[in-house]
This record gives sequence, structure tokens and C-alpha cells, in this order.
Amino acid sequence: MSIFKITLIIAKITVLTYYDAVVKKLSLQRLPHYVFSSNRQFDKGEKHISRIYDMSVLLLIRKGILRFNEDGKAIELKPGEYYIQQPFLFQEGIVASDQPNYYFIHFTGHYSEDGSLPLRGKFNIEQIQKIIEQFDDLKDSSERIEREILFYQILACLKNNSGIKSTSEKLRDYLLDNYNKELDLNNLCKISFLSKNQTINIFKKEYGITPHQFLIQTRLKKACEMIISTNDSFKSIGYKVGFSDYTNFYKAFCKQYNLSPNEYRERISSNILPDGLYKMPEKESGITFNKKS
Repeated sequence: MSIFKITLIIAKITVLTYYDAVVKKLSLQRLPHYVFSSNRQFDKGEKHISRIYDMSVLLLIRKGILRFNEDGKAIELKPGEYYIQQPFLFQEGIVASDQPNYYFIHFTGHYSEDGSLPLRGKFNIEQIQKIIEQFDDLKDSSERIEREILFYQILACLKNNSGIKSTSEKLRDYLLDNYNKELDLNNLCKISFLSKNQTINIFKKEYGITPHQFLIQTRLKKACEMIISTNDSFKSIGYKVGFSDYTNFYKAFCKQYNLSPNEYRERISSNILPDGLYKMPEKESGITFNKKS
């Protein structure tokens, strides 16, 4: 057995424990990041390389057929199909491919059972090719963010084409659309079709906080927007964003920002914001708050 194959086997054994759990989808909430991309054309009789790679690779097949094995499972991709190769899996070309022409993107990403984008699916070649051509038009001096934007456009197209929303996404959307209403776990369980504990766990696994914590944070962010943009009383604002009791709103606000609602409004009016304070209006409306020295 060659040293190369022995090295691959050892590497595979090392990382297998990391991927013992079934991971089926790419998370789009924890944003993936573009690294490198290019066009690829196989020669006649060419096989996929043997490797264990430490990055994710998105494959977008335009012509021909690409064949490879991934951890012993045979994969065959035809025109109009995409596939995401996860990191640390053993890929090798046992059977020759049929001169595939495809575009590949190397990236870093996060995977979970309740992620957003399936690892395999179909795509509109004409639609994606227009974005690929924009990639090709970029110069070496182009900013990385320009490539990142195009990468996200491709992922959005793939996601929209899949027509699938994960359970955690459905829960998040429901909370964002109904944050100002009286909500409890029973409302969320009707969406997830899971028990209360399972609903909490699947949400926390994707977003790092419980549905209740997300709801409170959303309400407080909306309250900040209203404090900045209106002269409404704090009690009125608390009720409008979903708090049924002003005392609860006041305590939650102080705990989150280490400021009272009144102190927050005064800081805004004097253009002084402490580090880490919520500043959504600056991000969304272009308003800039400058600290005074």
C-alpha cells in the first residue's frame, strides 16, 4: 500500500469521529465564506482526485457527468445538479467521469441537521451561469467582498430553487413576524410538530439561543428603533413591541443594554453610544452615530 493511501486512511480515521453524526444541510444563518472559485473541464477518461480536504466545495455541473466516491458512497452528478462536498470526507475517483464541465467554489461553512440548504439538488444553469460570468469578469485586484456577494447570490438561487425551509427557519420567521403578539411555546410547537423540549433544542442548535431569548432580543431591538425614531412614551413602546407589563420591559431593557430606556434615548440625542450597544438604525438606514471624545 502506498504512503499516500496510508496517509489518507490515517487522516480519515482521525476525523471520522467529528462526522459520525448525520449532517445533511448547509446553514445559511451562520454565514459561509468564500475562499476560491474557478471553472473546470475534465479530459476524456479523467478521474476525480483522491483527497481529504479541509474546506467545503460547491460543485455546479453544466455539462457531462462527474463521478466520485465520498466515504465509500458513489456520487454521480449530471448537468443542472449541484453538490456540496463537506470537509474531512474521503473523496476518490474510482470510475472515470464523462468529461464534466463545471464551476467549483471552495468555502468555509457550518452544517447541521436542521440547516437551510440541502447538500445536493438541482439548479437553473442559465440563471447561475450569469452569476458565474460576473465572477469571471472580476479582476485579481477586486475586493473580496465582491466575490462574497456573488457567492451569496448563488447560494440564494440554490436555496430558492430548493423551496425548502428548515424547522428552525420557520420558527425564526414566525417569531419575527409575530414578536409583538402574546406568544408561548405552544404556538411554536404547532409549527415544529415537536415537543417543547425538542422545539427549544432544535432552535438553540441553529441560533445559539432559545426561542424565548430570541423573542426578547427581537422585542428589545424593535424598542430601540422606536426610542430613536419616535417620541412615544417608554410604556407605550414596551406594549407595542409585545411586553404585557412595563416593569418586565424595563428590567429586560436594563439587563440587555445596561441602560434604562430614558438613558438610552439621552445617549442617542447626545450622539454618545457605549460599546456593544444595539445600533440597527445605523446598519439599515445609513444613520451614523459618532462618539464624542
